[in-house]
Amino acid sequence: MRAKSARGWMAIVLPLLTSLTLLLMILALPFVRRGVAAELEGRWYWQTENEGIEESAWHSFDFPHTPPVNSEDDKVWLKTLLPAELPHDASLLIQTRDQAFELWLDNECIYKYGELKPAFMSYGQRWHIVKLPIDGGGKELRIHAYSASAHSLGYFGKVWLDSDVDQVLRIFRQDVPYVMNIPLAGFMLVMILIYATSPAAPKRLYKSFIAFMTVFLVWMVCATNSKQYVLDAPVFWRFLMQTAEYLLPLLANLVIFQVVDTGYKRIVRGTVFIYILLLLGAILTELLGFNGMSRGQVAFYVLLPVLEGIALYAIWRSAHQGNMYARAVSVPLVFMAGAGTIDGISLYGHKVVMEGYMLPYTTLSLCVFVVFIVRHQIKRERNLMTRNTGLQQEVSQAMEKATRDNLTKCYNRNKLEEVLTEEIFRHQREEEPFSLIMLDIDFFKQVNDTFGHEVGDEVLAGFAQVVRDHIKKKDLFVRWGGEEFIILFQHCTGDEAVMIAERLRVQVSMAKIHERCNITCSIGVASWHGVTDSATQLLKRVDDALYTAKRTGRNRVCREPQNNMHWFKTLYNEESE
Repeated sequence: MRAKSARGWMAIVLPLLTSLTLLLMILALPFVRRGVAAELEGRWYWQTENEGIEESAWHSFDFPHTPPVNSEDDKVWLKTLLPAELPHDASLLIQTRDQAFELWLDNECIYKYGELKPAFMSYGQRWHIVKLPIDGGGKELRIHAYSASAHSLGYFGKVWLDSDVDQVLRIFRQDVPYVMNIPLAGFMLVMILIYATSPAAPKRLYKSFIAFMTVFLVWMVCATNSKQYVLDAPVFWRFLMQTAEYLLPLLANLVIFQVVDTGYKRIVRGTVFIYILLLLGAILTELLGFNGMSRGQVAFYVLLPVLEGIALYAIWRSAHQGNMYARAVSVPLVFMAGAGTIDGISLYGHKVVMEGYMLPYTTLSLCVFVVFIVRHQIKRERNLMTRNTGLQQEVSQAMEKATRDNLTKCYNRNKLEEVLTEEIFRHQREEEPFSLIMLDIDFFKQVNDTFGHEVGDEVLAGFAQVVRDHIKKKDLFVRWGGEEFIILFQHCTGDEAVMIAERLRVQVSMAKIHERCNITCSIGVASWHGVTDSATQLLKRVDDALYTAKRTGRNRVCREPQNNMHWFKTLYNEESE
């Protein structure tokens, strides 16, 4: 069990070390020759489409924050001056969300994305590397943007001026949090999938957590920049990412629902219901052409800290009452809810401008919960194995009692029928692969009548012990009834069985089974005759052979006739008369 626990810990520690090593390698990459890099920030100017392109209509604002456009506006102009000195192979790195835009240098349009008009499911999320002309230094840069979503209009985050190569490197460097955390999340998902197959696993909790981790992985893939090199489908990626954003707290609260105490499940269920309504409403309005996925995120990120605060209250109350699962899940909830709220403020409220998201960095907090549930499952498996071992022993003992004779410790008829059936099945077409001998204590009735049943029981037990001492453990020793016993010898011919029977007869006659009486036995021998034989016939023949031994003087061994069965039956009938 300690080995299993160690493997559980290693399954977390190894991917952690791998991810951290990968992060250090990426940060230590020797970058290619850099140009005169610059972030185009500071004083910019803006005006709406309705105001026209007039010098007097320009308003200043601090870039990269959003220009204060009105909610009814869907187009805006932004402008600034490029530095007089441009980097070698100068280009601009621009990242857009739900926007179409044109890029102008003075009066020349040098780049265009989208049609500056409504589009089904908007324009998605995409980065753009726009190469600048050699003589672009000191010229006026203008951005003409369109968005159906007021909170996205005119928001471009950080715009970087650098060489082409450095812009590509910057894109990949922004993916470091995802490159570091996607493998870790994947390892945790695989580990939970493996442990979920155990009978000791809490199935509903694992299913909820697996669904959450799957969506979390999908979201991180959608958030990467490098996905655009694999599939340049910004609308698809944006819709998938926004759907994952709606699903993440919903599924997280389903996990919380599984771990909180019964008295607090109702309020957690209420938060799940609200998230479901938000998701369905956003999808429906998106399909109707109202940009519902983006518009709904305003309400989503306003409700997020409120709903997760309610869930945290349910967790805190459950943990206060000794619920260890609630304590473990509180760690990732606090970190992920906090990071999600910061991302919402940054990306949808534009109060804080960041490159990328905070949420991937909370992957490590999930390890706390994963380690906890794995440790508890190992404990449950250990308890289950202990209980199963005990049950198996009880079942084995019960079965043993059901097939054993209490007085002689021999098997009973049930066991003989079971083993005899197996032997016949294995050797149905063979002749003499096994044999039976039937033993009968001579004049046992006189022992009972003379000395009483207590002495009779002692004789039975002593006789069985003498026989048992002179046969192999694999030989099946059965009390057939009364003072009659049967032994089944596997892989034993009739001749060999006769020799064993004679040896047993001698041992019984020589043994002092009871001090008050001399005990002998009569023995009959019969063997399996092959495909034409049956269990009934075999038992009948061994019984007839025993009867012959008793009729011809007792304390002897008689074998079934080998060639003339008719003679055997005739002899039996004559003796009966």
